[in-house]
Amino acid sequence: MSDGEWLQAWDDLVGRGEGTAIEEFWLKRLEYGVEDTSALLEALRRLRSASKKTLAAMLLELAADQSLSDGAWAARRDFLRELIRLGIGDQVAHRAGLEECVRNLWQGRPSLARLVDHFKLREARRPVEVLEVLETWLEFDVGGVFLMAGKGPGRVVEANPQLGLLRLDLEREKRVPVPIDAARKYLTPLPAGHFLRRRLEEPQALAAEATADPARALEAVLDSFDEPMAVPAIKSALHGLVGEDQWTSWWNKARKNPRVLASGSGTRVQYRLAAGEGAEDEIREEFLRAPLAGRLELGRRHAGRGRELVSWMALELVEGALADGSSPAQAWDALALALRLGGDAERIDLMRHQLLERAGARDLLAVCSDVSQREAILELLPQARPDEWRAAFAEWFPLETQPRLQTLMAERLFEAGERSRMGSLLDQVLLHPQRHPSAFVWVCELAETSGLGALVAERRGGAMLVRLVELAEKKEFVPLRPRLKEVLSAKGLAATILQDRITVDQARRLLQILDSPGELAEERAWLRRALHARFPELHVAPDVRVVPALAATVVRLQEELRALREREIPEVLKAIQVAKEHGDLRENFEYHAARARQEFLSARAAKLQEDLSSVRLIDPATVDASQVRVGTRVRLVPEEAAEARELTILGPYEADPGRGIVSFGTEVAEAVLGRSPGDEIQLDGRTWRIASISPAD
Repeated sequence: MSDGEWLQAWDDLVGRGEGTAIEEFWLKRLEYGVEDTSALLEALRRLRSASKKTLAAMLLELAADQSLSDGAWAARRDFLRELIRLGIGDQVAHRAGLEECVRNLWQGRPSLARLVDHFKLREARRPVEVLEVLETWLEFDVGGVFLMAGKGPGRVVEANPQLGLLRLDLEREKRVPVPIDAARKYLTPLPAGHFLRRRLEEPQALAAEATADPARALEAVLDSFDEPMAVPAIKSALHGLVGEDQWTSWWNKARKNPRVLASGSGTRVQYRLAAGEGAEDEIREEFLRAPLAGRLELGRRHAGRGRELVSWMALELVEGALADGSSPAQAWDALALALRLGGDAERIDLMRHQLLERAGARDLLAVCSDVSQREAILELLPQARPDEWRAAFAEWFPLETQPRLQTLMAERLFEAGERSRMGSLLDQVLLHPQRHPSAFVWVCELAETSGLGALVAERRGGAMLVRLVELAEKKEFVPLRPRLKEVLSAKGLAATILQDRITVDQARRLLQILDSPGELAEERAWLRRALHARFPELHVAPDVRVVPALAATVVRLQEELRALREREIPEVLKAIQVAKEHGDLRENFEYHAARARQEFLSARAAKLQEDLSSVRLIDPATVDASQVRVGTRVRLVPEEAAEARELTILGPYEADPGRGIVSFGTEVAEAVLGRSPGDEIQLDGRTWRIASISPAD
């Protein structure tokens, strides 16, 4: 009979009020053992609530006597504690009984006699409270091994009730104090055989085992903690056993343990042990419950397991690829993964044709973020759509971001005789580079010795280099900076153009751009030197570099630099470290994204530091407005009847062309700087007269 059923029968007897029947029912229950006191104490509580306190007291004393007879010391302690709490029977005898329980329950504890003598349970005014404190000390007695939150495993070496302190020897710190009141919060007992206890007691032997058999060591860690663990927690458990320089190799071996299962994705992946040896059975069950996206994750994660399981997953992926509700990208991924897992290549190829028919090439390419998947689609298109693939390639080419795939499409079109179509595509890219930044950089990288390069050779002149340097600083081109550095280097397109394809006027304009602030400092310096060597007449003694800025702008830049150094860069460095802990870096998207972010932030911080060291404060209220200077506002009147125009000349960090504020280094500013009221200038192909000059607002 379960406790619930027994209590229900008890309630029926209590409701009928038959005292003799209740006592007999109680005695029969005691015959089955008194170790589980919760149901018995609950029954007595219900009996007292039914106004049968005398009977309840008698039955409680019977239970206490039975527990003594059985040697059930934990149960006797609970019954005696209840007798004391209710004030039933001989209290002196009950206290002596409590002490006897403590001595039997905690026998073998090093400090038992000293603690019993210290707390004097027999004499305590509040024995129930003293019992709780005494047992807390015995729970954390000398010799016990515990995990201290944030500190690692340690052994209790001192229990001092006079001071209310425990002291622990940890791995790297000795005699660490812990108040007894905080022990349960901060100390977790480590049973014999626990991985962290072994790390404390036999570190050298455990280190040798972990090095020799990473898979078994990982299993021991997960088995000890008995809960899913993320990589940082696993790495923490192995602290001092596996070196930092060995971690990646060790982890890649350890996680091949067939009993180890993973759940989650990215930085939220957690690892656990399969029950018994049935890892593959658990994987199959999880696979069948998961939607297609989950099946893809499981298929990739368990691709290295047994042939039978992998073949089964491949078959299930093929079966579910074109099911209702699956997105085209997931369906294509499923077929690609099924092929990698050994699925039927002929059937997969047929289903790919069906998917291409259903989704359309343009839409399918747009939703496939993986480069290899898009490459497979492009390779399939000519045979699947022999009449349409050329138009599909031409439509997708300006949108593609992977240079290898751009080359694939361009060469296929060129080889298919689509020279005119390819030329139009290249003209489109060169005309609107900010719409198609990746394609524009690809055009700049083309070798002129190739047939494709010949199509754009005549367009690669000084004007293109000027445009290229301007575009390199635009936000659309930030992700392409590494490739742009090559294009603008002494080995790239810039060197070819500087050799004999740039005019002196184009060089002068390019120097003006290079004198304004920019991110690509090394490439700009090389271009400046090359231009001066090519056109000595343009060389003038350089002034000390000055960056004009308003006082409020300087404060803003200082705050941004502080935020970069103290918050953003440390955060991204931490993210890099976390991403590195996930093993193989070749396909670790989080790691590469964090590294790219770190490079960008570091470059930004260096640029801000450089510019702040060269700042010249502008105070428009004190600027001489007899001529156009930095810090002035200019009113321009056109020669023909048209609306006047106002320009404010400030530093690069205040520029806002939409509001008529331009940087002193721009072409517009260069046209008006140093001019006086009444002077005429050429701007945007029109003649303008300077009507007035005033300090900037």
